[in-house]
Amino acid sequence: MDLLRSSSFDKVIANHDVYVVKFYTNWCPDCIRTEKGFRELASAYGDKARFGTVDAEEAASLAQNHGVRGIPTVIVFRQGKEIKRLLSKDAKTKEQIDDFLQQVLI
Repeated sequence: MDLLRSSSFDKVIANHDVYVVKFYTNWCPDCIRTEKGFRELASAYGDKARFGTVDAEEAASLAQNHGVRGIPTVIVFRQGKEIKRLLSKDAKTKEQIDDFLQQVLI
């Protein structure tokens, strides 16, 4: 799993067919709670997509440019274009994120 930065974000996600990105912060309880589960999902779905994270506080302009208004937010990109997102209110558990990924990746 990659830690994505503003300077390379567009290039990195465009270089993969499918890229799943979780926007988070280090102080967000839901982000902390889903961190391990997101890593497990990255391993489980590694044959279908590349996974990465963006610290929405450190890369605030990137988060803003992608319309991230709550955290955690999970966005799936295909060839650099957003195809689906899971809003923070629905991304509070590994199970919620897994259900979302099953719909999008399978």
